[in-house]
Amino acid sequence: MKELFTLAVILYFASMLVALIFKRNYKLSISLGHAFTALASLSLLAFTINAIPLALQGKAVDIVYNIGVAKIPFHIDGLSLILCFVLGALGLATSVYSPKYMEFYEKLGKGWLYIILYSTFVLSMILIVTVSSLFWFLFLWEVMTFASYVLMIWESEEEYVRKAGWKYFVTMHITSTLPLVIAVALLYAKVGSVDGLNFANLASLKLSPIFYVLFLIGFGSKAGVVPIHFWLPDAHPAAPSNVSALMSGVMIKVAVYGLIRTTCFILKPNVTFGYIVAALGAITLTIGTLYALKQTDAKRLLAYHSVGQMGYIWLGVGVGIIFIAKGGAYAAFGAIALAAGLYHLVNHALFKGLLFLSAGSILYRTHSRDLNTLGGLAKLMPFTAIFTFIAAMSIAGTPPFNGFMSKWMIYQSTFLSNNGLIVFFGVMALFISAATLASFIKFYTTAFGGEPTELTKDVKEVSSQMLIAKGFLASLCLVLGLVPALILPLLLSPGSDLTGVELANWITTKYWLVMIKAPSMPIGAESYFKPLLFMALFSVIFIGMYLLFPISRKMDEPWTLGEPVAMSQYKYKAVNYYEPFEEYIHFLYHAGHVLSEFGGRVNKAVARLYVGFSEALHSCANAVSRAVTLLGHSYVKNTSEIYFDEYFVAPLVKISRVSGILLDEGFARVNGALTLALVILAVILALMVL
Repeated sequence: MKELFTLAVILYFASMLVALIFKRNYKLSISLGHAFTALASLSLLAFTINAIPLALQGKAVDIVYNIGVAKIPFHIDGLSLILCFVLGALGLATSVYSPKYMEFYEKLGKGWLYIILYSTFVLSMILIVTVSSLFWFLFLWEVMTFASYVLMIWESEEEYVRKAGWKYFVTMHITSTLPLVIAVALLYAKVGSVDGLNFANLASLKLSPIFYVLFLIGFGSKAGVVPIHFWLPDAHPAAPSNVSALMSGVMIKVAVYGLIRTTCFILKPNVTFGYIVAALGAITLTIGTLYALKQTDAKRLLAYHSVGQMGYIWLGVGVGIIFIAKGGAYAAFGAIALAAGLYHLVNHALFKGLLFLSAGSILYRTHSRDLNTLGGLAKLMPFTAIFTFIAAMSIAGTPPFNGFMSKWMIYQSTFLSNNGLIVFFGVMALFISAATLASFIKFYTTAFGGEPTELTKDVKEVSSQMLIAKGFLASLCLVLGLVPALILPLLLSPGSDLTGVELANWITTKYWLVMIKAPSMPIGAESYFKPLLFMALFSVIFIGMYLLFPISRKMDEPWTLGEPVAMSQYKYKAVNYYEPFEEYIHFLYHAGHVLSEFGGRVNKAVARLYVGFSEALHSCANAVSRAVTLLGHSYVKNTSEIYFDEYFVAPLVKISRVSGILLDEGFARVNGALTLALVILAVILALMVL
């Protein structure tokens, strides 16, 4: 079993090597590289499936990698396996999808570099959710941030991409990396060694409440939780769509993993902290979805929905923390609420990954993300239309798709809580789910409905390779909605580990039934849902309605009173949807705009300081590199006999210079930022050796 995990890690490194070997051939380096990443994802999925029985028994898989200078410990329990499943599934889909999609960027070249960054990005996330040392967690966290940043600015010749990337890079280092570095530094001062930063050792300590604050900020900003969400709507659309799928589908979920791991397993669940997490979730799902409602850029709309759906996850996790912290009869109910949040984490990864891949398919064929100019794609890209419909209905929480089941469980964890504030949060979540449906009605009907427009009239379906990847995710959206018992036992394992309570008396998970019982609920009053029965009844009703009222394909020309009005003028554009509703909540959009401008000014001020420091560091590195290189050349020139071990020092020092030009995109600020990021990684590594 452990060999499968190790094999996945090795295959990711092998993909980098293969890409380097064939670096002169753009298509070949990407195709072979992704063949290895697909195999790595399959190996990770196989490991996850094999390790699930252990997790259901409350056990874990322990691995230690000895890399010479240090030993890296891994502890893979139920919580880790949930994220491994997500990474395996979405990693497999993007690996199959990407070779054809990246042809869209062939003019940029550097296919080998893309594979190295892609593999580094995915592998860093896998290691983050499995490593059991906070030191290595922080190191890998910075690797993930750096790799995602460079992938995000892949089209760096575009100004909006550079701006979005810079906003992400600065924001993550100030609001995410910095709080985590402070937390790790405080813990290191307490334990006195890197080995003492092991999760098991930290869990035995009595720690200050300040760590709740540091972890909340550090992980909340990476998750895109309001109010530190402003980077996300710019960052995710700027990246290539396959990278957007990973960032939205997995990266922000890794932050949720970090929050649960640190505040529930290292620290102890706290009622007050749970209320804060749940409240932030309710605010985030509201603001994110309402802002998504007015977007006309397909990828920006999806990015705002990532903010909104993250709110649902945080609401479920927050309610879970509250009741687990209360203990007693409430502990089991809290474990169910936590499972509901984790269920939506898995589901959101699947349907949001599918939505971004579908948006990428649209961009691949039409070269546009503007919903006002798209239309009629259902006739031209029928399979993409079907897969997008499944994803749209899933995110909207429509049965029988997976999004409905996880949202249903979140609703039950709030409505059955017997707590007025939590019930209110649940009502808000239910209302916003309707707004989500409205938003995706706009997304789907403007892109796929109606007749083809001038822009889309010559469009063709994407390749079978891209369709297979989307079909895989679409099938998971359907299967995990119809048969939630396939994954619910695994989702319940983290709560069971935290509470030590037998959950069989509180939740029933069978292939045809999910039944939840709340504290003080009388026998026979349990809340339940039967997805397969619903699907059967819905199918009968749908077929009956279709036979009784067949769809008419007759199309009549509109009466124009003799005026020469083109049919295209009758199209209801995305910008026109829900205008009256937007006017009612204009105050919210205006307030958001004002706050955004203020935040932008603050961000620019911080960025100027950041740039100044990074450029100064970059200049110093260049000066040192030049000086040492000149000394080396002088030594070589004036010395008749050369020893390899002496001369080897000079090339090593050149690293300080090479780091600045390794990914030269034609503008100095990226070089300076790159140098600073590499120095941060070097400092973290140096701490390990000291």
